[in-house]
Amino acid sequence: MIIKKPPATDDAFIESNVVKRFSPLARQVLAASGPIISSAAAGMTNGFSAILLPQLQQPGSKLSISEDQASWIASMAPLPMAVGCILGGLLMESCGRKSAHLILNVSFAVGWCVLSMAGSYPQILAGRFITGLSCGLVGPPASVYIAETSDPRYRGILLAGVTFAVSGGILLAHLFGTFFRWQTAALLCSLFMIVAYLLMLVSPESPAWLLARGARVEAESSFRWLRGYDPASRQEFDAMVARTESDDKKANAAQVDSSADSSSPYRRREFLMPLATLLVFFATMQFSGVNIVAFYSIALMKTTIGSDSLNEYLAMLIVDLVRVVTSLVACILLRSVGRRPLAMASGVGTTVSLIGLSIFLYFQTSIPLYRNYSWLSLVFLISYIVFVGIGLFPLPWCMTGEVFPVATRGLGSGLTSSFNFVCFFAVIKTGPTLFATVGINGTFLVYGVISLLGTLLLYVILPETKNRTLQEIEEQFRRGRRKAKDAEASGGQAAGPPNGIATIA
Repeated sequence: MIIKKPPATDDAFIESNVVKRFSPLARQVLAASGPIISSAAAGMTNGFSAILLPQLQQPGSKLSISEDQASWIASMAPLPMAVGCILGGLLMESCGRKSAHLILNVSFAVGWCVLSMAGSYPQILAGRFITGLSCGLVGPPASVYIAETSDPRYRGILLAGVTFAVSGGILLAHLFGTFFRWQTAALLCSLFMIVAYLLMLVSPESPAWLLARGARVEAESSFRWLRGYDPASRQEFDAMVARTESDDKKANAAQVDSSADSSSPYRRREFLMPLATLLVFFATMQFSGVNIVAFYSIALMKTTIGSDSLNEYLAMLIVDLVRVVTSLVACILLRSVGRRPLAMASGVGTTVSLIGLSIFLYFQTSIPLYRNYSWLSLVFLISYIVFVGIGLFPLPWCMTGEVFPVATRGLGSGLTSSFNFVCFFAVIKTGPTLFATVGINGTFLVYGVISLLGTLLLYVILPETKNRTLQEIEEQFRRGRRKAKDAEASGGQAAGPPNGIATIA
């Protein structure tokens, strides 16, 4: 691949012709809005079964289902999510980040429309399967597109918008189901996909993807639309070009020597280290029980409060609201706090909350004297939702789009997102068994120990990516976190690409 450099152009002339109605930040927010709304549809998919199944199981329902059919309806959406992640990664590499979003928005809309018009059990399964597949499709492209189109200063808060949208989508689905029939709720969900599609139509393609395809002119036009013409943006784009040319030279050299270890980008340190880091991160997040609490929130609220008269819809909405507020706080924290401190605080807080909840649930259920202190268990449950929501839940999704090199970003994000959903399925499947064998308090103790071990491992391997360009993050993984830290402490700079353009601050 040869990147053709366009002829020299008067920058002042170019800038005078740019539409200045919106600032670069506003344009980056506009570009991120489409993926964020699509992510909200993923949250709606996760929360839809909670309002679909109770309505289908009501005595006056036109469509009656058995318990076995209900379990299939609930599990039909998670079933294709892992496959959807792999397909989403491959789709955005072959067709582009923007085109992948346009396709998945159509797929989402079709799934919701099938659900809204479903009149039989097979049609409901078909709608759930399509929305579940679309939920997997949106995972890799959303994080990658936002990471590649946003300024390093705003990348954290925009990426956190994905998990905020997922939490908001769950809340919206539950609200729709509280006030409307499930067919109407599905139709309302489909309207969001129209908005997401229109937003993606007016947004540019990812500059990094265009540059990797050799389209220098189109890549620069997209980059300037998103980032403007300030000196820092010029330097970052030039560094992107230099880095791409350097990778192309290495790839060509590797093709000449077919025995070289560097012939495949998937065998390099800058791919394997982010892959291992995110696999650990997703496993820690899922096996800390984040989805167990979401799926069994009503039963857990009744156990912790000790009341059988708690309204199930009210309990569900309370948990949803806490999750949404926490996701909003996470967006703010990611703007001002680094990834490592936030991950460590979240991991420690999650561990303490889970172990504390386990201890107080044990005393509450075993010793009658402590039943009057059930509010302490509720405090630990709420604190668990808060701590897991500010770090362990949003951070791996944020980092999915920023830690992989551009050449392997599609497959890397697809593999890690797919692994997340495999862990998601394993946790949900083993949860009832753990509840039955070791009790609720013992289950939370197991999750607390896993959270502790995962946090310790992340302390060793997790790098800091806040305010770093994607090229700097790639170089950091290539050198190793400890070496990069020592180089920064000594005031040295890493070897930059040609033409004297530095890629490590």
